[in-house]
Amino acid sequence: MKTDMRKELKIGILLFAVFNLINFFTKNMLPEIPALHFILGGLVGLALCQIIIGILPESTYLKLKNFKKNC
Repeated sequence: MKTDMRKELKIGILLFAVFNLINFFTKNMLPEIPALHFILGGLVGLALCQIIIGILPESTYLKLKNFKKNC
């Protein structure tokens, strides 16, 4: 069984860690900036999508990759 993580999973975990750090530091300092909440929401959404793609089974992952190439 392959134990290496896919690149998408590593990127997703990194983005989620960045989201948590930014959210932790700005929670008390800048609570009323709607644009910041929008950006953080986009960041966490992208992170979750990358994590989901990274944990897909190999056959489904290859189908998704081929679908992406054909579009």
